[in-house]
Amino acid sequence: MNVGFLGLGAMGMPMARNLQKANLLQAVWNRTNGKSAALAAELHCTAAATPAQLATQCEVMVICVSADVDVLDVVDALLPGIQPGALVIDCSTVSADTARTAAARLRSRQASFLDCPVSGGVEGAQKGTLAIMCGGSAEDFARAKPVLAAMGRTISLFGATGAGQATKATNQIMCAGIIRAVGEAMAFARAQQLPLEQVVETLGQGAGSSWYFVNRAPNMIRGSFPAGFRVRLHEKDLKICRDMAAASGVSLPVVDDVLREYAELIAEGYGDEDISAIYRLKWRLFAEAPFRNPPETEIFDLLRRARNVAIVGLSADRSRPSHGVARSLQKFGYRIIPVNPSAESILGEPCVPTLAAAVAALPAGERIDIVDVFRRPEHVSAIVDECIALHLPALWLQDGVIDEAAARRARTAGVFTVMDRCIFRDRAALPT
Repeated sequence: MNVGFLGLGAMGMPMARNLQKANLLQAVWNRTNGKSAALAAELHCTAAATPAQLATQCEVMVICVSADVDVLDVVDALLPGIQPGALVIDCSTVSADTARTAAARLRSRQASFLDCPVSGGVEGAQKGTLAIMCGGSAEDFARAKPVLAAMGRTISLFGATGAGQATKATNQIMCAGIIRAVGEAMAFARAQQLPLEQVVETLGQGAGSSWYFVNRAPNMIRGSFPAGFRVRLHEKDLKICRDMAAASGVSLPVVDDVLREYAELIAEGYGDEDISAIYRLKWRLFAEAPFRNPPETEIFDLLRRARNVAIVGLSADRSRPSHGVARSLQKFGYRIIPVNPSAESILGEPCVPTLAAAVAALPAGERIDIVDVFRRPEHVSAIVDECIALHLPALWLQDGVIDEAAARRARTAGVFTVMDRCIFRDRAALPT
């Protein structure tokens, strides 16, 4: 059996290689001639100049292209060279109506057609483990089986022409819901400051796991979304699902919501990233949420445990609020560490110029428990950066010191953060 392959994209290229491994591949074609020529040289097969030329050499032709119009264009280009009795297998994801149109055009030349969309991503295409959903006659399906077996592991006939695409549409709806849920779950886990690799390792064995969780949550951890299944291609598929549902008078909430989110990603320039990039939007929900202080019980627990309080912006002027707060903290038994580059000592404690110098000056085994900030809001971001870099455990922005973005950033980095509250008043109100 001589097989030709048309469409050498991220999926098509490895699928063609697997046909060559099965000694089935005769010729390849791609709109970009250089790509087909390079693969033909690698696999020792023919690079056809046109689809029609490929059709004259092959009994079976496999198509894997991006969109409905592309499938019909390729089918039309095959027709001048197609032989009676030839079989065209379309592994693209298109509408069921497009599959039926392609079948009708081939039937006019006494050729057969199977719609055979695939699932399993680039990894499945490379490993030859794709799930293949087929629509067409049982006779054509039986004839195509050796070709499909070279590219996939789970291969099923679901009914007449168009049934494969309807099954793939079902799959794409599930993918939309799953990747959206995985993105939300991983953003939630990050906001809870969980060890994310351990989350994936453990929950990957649980009832809520999925292929997308195991294989794409690591993208979310890294913040890198190399193209596997591109956002803009899944968007195209979901529009097909939406239109098919609309023909039954139904709207699909999951599909509509994910289409809205994909439109946002594409508008921001992320359309060619993997669909796991939906995590960008999910994390934004947490990163841009209004800052809220921790619960009172956690604030009081911190004040009970703390011993060393570094005060950034502590003034030597006894009339300044920072001086009064520091004096009160001393009365409560805290050791204060004045961070003030322009004074030698305040309230009997030597001053240090920076937080890094404060950390270095502490005796072995001690640490700064709280960084209390008396600086204008425009200075807070740099102080947060220093707290994060030094792995300091807690940051306290005094009342009137408000920078929500910096406070959220500190909290995200694992720094216990309190904003716009007076540490002295909270310590005075500490329950006994």
